[in-house]
Amino acid sequence: MIYVSHGEKGGVGKSRLAMVLVDYLLTNGRPVVVVEGDKTGADVGIRFIDQVEVGFINLNRPDEMEEAFTSLFGWIEEHASEKDVVVNLPGQASSTLDQFGDLFVGTGETLGHEVTVFYSLGPLDLHTANLEISMKRGILSFVPLDRRIVVMSEKISPISEYHWTGSTLRKNFLEAGIKERVMPVLKPDYMEKKIRDLEGSYSALLSPQSPLTMAERAVLFRWLRSAHQTVQLKEVIDGK
Repeated sequence: MIYVSHGEKGGVGKSRLAMVLVDYLLTNGRPVVVVEGDKTGADVGIRFIDQVEVGFINLNRPDEMEEAFTSLFGWIEEHASEKDVVVNLPGQASSTLDQFGDLFVGTGETLGHEVTVFYSLGPLDLHTANLEISMKRGILSFVPLDRRIVVMSEKISPISEYHWTGSTLRKNFLEAGIKERVMPVLKPDYMEKKIRDLEGSYSALLSPQSPLTMAERAVLFRWLRSAHQTVQLKEVIDGK
């Protein structure tokens, strides 16, 4: 399976979602590899580099997308046989890899990987419009409806204040079978920075050997349990 963390440019939670997803898969005993699609901000790859195989492939090249595409799937073909793949897309993915949505999904399926896309959404009307574009002609348009997952982050904005929440587009898409999830916010606020500065999976930080206090581990455990529900996958639950 290929899981893609897609979404708006900068600050909507793509990397956080990818980290939670990798953690969720590892916790459930799934063999995983990670593709970090933006070498300039490789926070997901760096966090897991001592736990899983990581490919650092620059997918943020609008003028060289053919090369980026062949590099991506060449790496997946070589390193991801019978393993789940988590691809953390760069912020420019809507103007780059989205143009190769048909090839992305088709090539993945040829290699034996179905594709699921998590789309981290921003709160503005512009963000809803960009999601619609990806749904109609980007990579999301080539993925089965039940494998398109729209994610809103409580850290960015109250869910009620997302333009998407009250839109007709949302109503139509959900009725069609697209899924929607909410990424919980980690509190207290200082925990965000503290966790960001620590290496290793979130679950590993729950160990008594981690630099977190017992109370901080309890807070992290509660948040992580909810975050795992955000990325919960039927194929993992069913053991497929």
